[in-house]
Amino acid sequence: MDATGLIAGLLMIATGFLVKFFPNLIAGYNTMSKERKEKVDIEGLSTYIRNGLFVIGLTIIIGYYLFKWIGLSDIVDYFIPTVVLVGVVVMVVNTKRFDHNKFKDMKSNLKKYFVGFVLVFVIGILIYGIIPSKVHFTDDSVEFTGAYGTEISTASIENLQLSDKRPTINARTNGLSLGGVKKGFFKVEGLGKTRLLIHSGNGPYLIITTKNGEVTIINFKDKADTESAYQRILALIEK
Repeated sequence: MDATGLIAGLLMIATGFLVKFFPNLIAGYNTMSKERKEKVDIEGLSTYIRNGLFVIGLTIIIGYYLFKWIGLSDIVDYFIPTVVLVGVVVMVVNTKRFDHNKFKDMKSNLKKYFVGFVLVFVIGILIYGIIPSKVHFTDDSVEFTGAYGTEISTASIENLQLSDKRPTINARTNGLSLGGVKKGFFKVEGLGKTRLLIHSGNGPYLIITTKNGEVTIINFKDKADTESAYQRILALIEK
């Protein structure tokens, strides 16, 4: 079972409790002078952030698996970053009530809080994106976990191919491109819109085309893992 939603949600919850126990981790507050810190309700602020991150984490866990359960896989691809971004913006806007410094200082600190949270958000998304996908098999499907992961019914597979040729990417429509890691939706020469779950710039590449024309290209850092996935899927198709 894909644990991506559970891991992402638990990370948010754990971060909330970490901030509660160590308030100096809060961006903006940790750089204040002693005098300014005394005018911040740090007990209320740290509790608010803990509760906010707890709600965000719980929403991720419940929403992620709910959308997976009802079959809205496309929404799942955007769900985690959307929940985190919206949640963080709401939290940042509300943190000002815990800062009793002068308005100018409050405005400056609010910006620091916002920048800090955005940096955490961006770093979190990058880390989430580069986490290697895993492959899980059932009697009638194959599932690739992680960011932009997907579950494919073996009965829906029209063509399965293992190729050493590196796909030529014309454009990225929605996804992550970081070094050899390419995850998300890209326009690939000769294939059009394609889901990529590429973890290495070296082949082979597993190409799955379904009967409705959707194309997914996967490879793993270890060549043997890609070849093994190909053989397992081929065996399921030929059953």
